[in-house]
Amino acid sequence: MNSLRWLAASAVALVCMTLLTAPVDADAREHDSKRQTQAQKHEKKTDKKQVADDDRALWLERTRNNSEIMSGKASLYSKDLHNSTTASGYKYDMYTFTAAHRTLPMGTVVRVTDHSNGKSVMVCVTDRGPFVRGRIIDLSYAAARQINLNGRGVGNVDLEVVSDENGTPLNADQAYYVSYASGVGRRQIGPFRAFADAATMHEAMRQAHPEAEVVLGAAEE
Repeated sequence: MNSLRWLAASAVALVCMTLLTAPVDADAREHDSKRQTQAQKHEKKTDKKQVADDDRALWLERTRNNSEIMSGKASLYSKDLHNSTTASGYKYDMYTFTAAHRTLPMGTVVRVTDHSNGKSVMVCVTDRGPFVRGRIIDLSYAAARQINLNGRGVGNVDLEVVSDENGTPLNADQAYYVSYASGVGRRQIGPFRAFADAATMHEAMRQAHPEAEVVLGAAEE
């Protein structure tokens, strides 16, 4: 397990370095500018709420109350935005499990469940949006594909906040695992307390196990 943790930690550093140093062409800069302008306009409207919005206790309470942000339409990021800069400062990678939300703190992990098929996926909030009336979350291509949303583009979903802004599960008795199919049934690698570590292990396994997914389970004592 220690070797797996070392691999995950090393991979996180490598991915972050790659994202920060990837070249940006003229089209990407134009997309960056448009999306950042939209995000800035939205931030001005929500400045007065920012302190409260970033408060973990507030989001825990709003999650328990199943407030209006928890159900609505999900949409798919445009492929043209691949490698563009997000509001968090990282580059958008369509093959990772990330999302845009207008108000949830950056780094929050959300479970998105599709109404039409019951499939779910966990994503990390790294950007602001969507900026279309009636939509509550933008999903990366990889995340949308896991719940079969990529063909439709837009679909009704439920959101469940499962972590704080550091990616740590809200439930202290839970941890992340990477679940995958084997010859003797489903197996899991973990536990991981940080979503970034589980997501990196997931990425490393997807070529051999494309059906692998990050799940929440009981934390080992």
